[in-house]
Amino acid sequence: MPEIFWIIVSFLLFAFAIYLFFKNRELKMKFEKEVEDFIEVREQEIREDAITRSARTLSGKTLEKFVPFLEDFPYNPHDVRWLGDPVDLVVFDGYSKNKESGDDIKQIVFCEVKSGESKLSEIQKKLKNLVEQKKVKWEEFKVEK
Repeated sequence: MPEIFWIIVSFLLFAFAIYLFFKNRELKMKFEKEVEDFIEVREQEIREDAITRSARTLSGKTLEKFVPFLEDFPYNPHDVRWLGDPVDLVVFDGYSKNKESGDDIKQIVFCEVKSGESKLSEIQKKLKNLVEQKKVKWEEFKVEK
């Protein structure tokens, strides 16, 4: 009698182990399918977002180059030099009036072009603070022949 009991218990444990194996496999396949579906949906959203951001960046870079020619831009476009990064424009205010002597240059302006809701990046905020604290210097570097 005890032998039959252990045979039945062993069989039930074996059947339960097989059940768990297949149930786990089924749950795993269901989970993987849900993840694949989620990734497929999100991938399209991510691609669309990347395209939108890229288009905004390109149009922004193009706009930056035309800003000096806008009617309400306060400086002569001929005094402007485009850097692009980390600051869009450097204005040598008055430079074009007398390029030889530079007597008419009144100031040097670091100009960042923004549109809509865009804000200064962290590095741009840092640069702005450095300029406002007058931590700007001139350095001449000579290359020896």
